[in-house]
Amino acid sequence: MNGGATVPQRGLRKAFGHPRKLADTFAVDPNDKSRTVHVGPWGELISRNIILERPAELVTAEATTLGPETWTFKGMKPEAVNLLLAKAGLNPQQITSLFKPGSVQEDGANTVLKPSPEFVESLDARTRLQFYTGLAGLGVNEHLDSPLFFPAKTIESIYTDEKLPPEDVASLRKLVYQNGEVTLLANYQTLMELMPTAKRRVDMARALSRQPAVFAGLSIKPETDIDKIAAYWGRLDGVRFNDIRPMLEALARLPEGGNISLFYLLPKFARDRLYTFPLPPQPGDPYMDCNWTTYNFLNEATNGKLANATNLVDFLNQNFYAVQTPSVCGDILLVMNDEQTQILHSAVFLADDLVFTKNGGGINQPWMIMHIPDLLDVYHGTKPVKVVYMREKTN
Repeated sequence: MNGGATVPQRGLRKAFGHPRKLADTFAVDPNDKSRTVHVGPWGELISRNIILERPAELVTAEATTLGPETWTFKGMKPEAVNLLLAKAGLNPQQITSLFKPGSVQEDGANTVLKPSPEFVESLDARTRLQFYTGLAGLGVNEHLDSPLFFPAKTIESIYTDEKLPPEDVASLRKLVYQNGEVTLLANYQTLMELMPTAKRRVDMARALSRQPAVFAGLSIKPETDIDKIAAYWGRLDGVRFNDIRPMLEALARLPEGGNISLFYLLPKFARDRLYTFPLPPQPGDPYMDCNWTTYNFLNEATNGKLANATNLVDFLNQNFYAVQTPSVCGDILLVMNDEQTQILHSAVFLADDLVFTKNGGGINQPWMIMHIPDLLDVYHGTKPVKVVYMREKTN
């Protein structure tokens, strides 16, 4: 929260030779493309693009203790795995390389493969896309099921990061692959294995955790209609607007006004998590992905039962109805497959083009605010999608 100076207007005349316009205090540099101001029923919304990274404290233990990459084919004998690999796009020479002595073992009913860094690096991007898409969702490896994904601006920021040694960036370039406009990394463990020091692994792990987000707030000026802001934000369960009103009124009494973070206007669930990364999961923890986040946005106590996308669809059908565009804080954004039979992502509309979201269930995905176009770029880049907006029936 930023409060303006309290210098009297006559003091401003003496200091600057002319009265200072209140609007100048909140002027946006036209060359600063990361910052925007949009006025609507939500108030005067100021947003600025930021990049989030996982804290070093959360990354260090993971990045420095990861073992070699391992693929576990549950309930499958080597012969069945061989057929699956061929179906997923590997040629006979590549399969033979994977099954060389020391790289394969039978563990009860399971077959475990340990692909060497040399094998992983040898795959070209086209083969990697076909092969990893074929293995995704089979539980072979957590990063094959949920690869790290990077919009174009994010991956470019990693490639040009001067803190990362060129040879480490070169290793990353060998392992990533494209799916539409999105860059994916499924061989996280192999990449970490290629880093020769703990510091370099931590630096790379933090860079890979980067997520484009938005820092947002409201500009409160002497002429701001606080009742209008209350009508928009105060309707949310868990938002006690009377507790926030004194601060807004105090800002409005300042000669130049001041700013307040959107953090103060969100329900408890969002306030507790905004701009944070989850801790490593413990036994019994729910799968904290987009659907769990969407369902619990208004809840005081979290509920894990609707983390399942099918259950979420049933809940939305019972309690929400479709709208053409979002305009009420708490509206739901659904990214669905082209046939509208599967939810690929869900998020909660806040204001303007901003949503509260968690883009996946992993520890590399923070709870954050994003612009809707930036969010959709992630999903439009991988497959055709439909966007559906839902509103609670009580609104």
